[in-house]
Amino acid sequence: MGRPRTPIGTFGDITYVKVAGARVRARTRYRDDDGQVRRVSATGATTKEAERNLKKVLSQRPSHVATGELTGDTSFAKLVEVWLEDLDLENKLAPSTRALYERNMRQLVMPAFEHYVLREITVRKVDQFIKTLATTKSYSMAKQARTVLSLAFGLAVRYDAVVKNPVRDTTRLRRPPSQAMALTAKQIDAIRAAVHGWRRGPGVPGPPPDGQLEQIIEVMLGTSARIGEVLAIRKCDVDVTGTPATVRICGTIVSPAGKPTHRQAHPKTAKSTRSVSVPS
Repeated sequence: MGRPRTPIGTFGDITYVKVAGARVRARTRYRDDDGQVRRVSATGATTKEAERNLKKVLSQRPSHVATGELTGDTSFAKLVEVWLEDLDLENKLAPSTRALYERNMRQLVMPAFEHYVLREITVRKVDQFIKTLATTKSYSMAKQARTVLSLAFGLAVRYDAVVKNPVRDTTRLRRPPSQAMALTAKQIDAIRAAVHGWRRGPGVPGPPPDGQLEQIIEVMLGTSARIGEVLAIRKCDVDVTGTPATVRICGTIVSPAGKPTHRQAHPKTAKSTRSVSVPS
């Protein structure tokens, strides 16, 4: 019966030889994740030091089945580039969401990790980064940063560049208590007065406003819809045959980078499509 094959990710016996300068070289054979057995070595002043150095080299050994684009020694900046290209290749995100992901990655995450290679970004580093962001900025920023960082490292795992996603084991973010707020009648009157007086004072150049802004504000007040959703309302979305009248919110206005502004056939999320009763 032949010798059992060395399992992937393990090494055989370590041998030692003396080299120049009274140093010791530790050698072994390591079976990489592509199934190939390769000789790996490291030196040290003593046998024990050479063995420690060899084990350190083995613990940091890069993948041999990665695509060639990403390995454990790839910079985080390179991972971001590949991740953004992958988002474009899948083409599953709305343009506004794609732009938001890139902005959050470049503005919130990159400053903290751009000088690391992937194997250096540990659970502890990510956990401290997210907690610091939640404390110094906001829960919302920390949540958005966590989302894009987890997505990018998910790609790194699929490309065999890292073994596990370091974001998955971080402490769960806790949403701070919040209270819903509504405009008071006094605040609404102040908004209406400000809109009515906009560009209507003496000496203001150009034609006076045509009243559309006042109408937009009234629809926003009556429906609680976002500005983009209000601008996307069509005649067919309004039903005045019933009591009360209703407006169907089923689109929004988007302005993708490098593309013309247009009506998107759905609101911010699929769950945002709704019919709203409006005051008469």
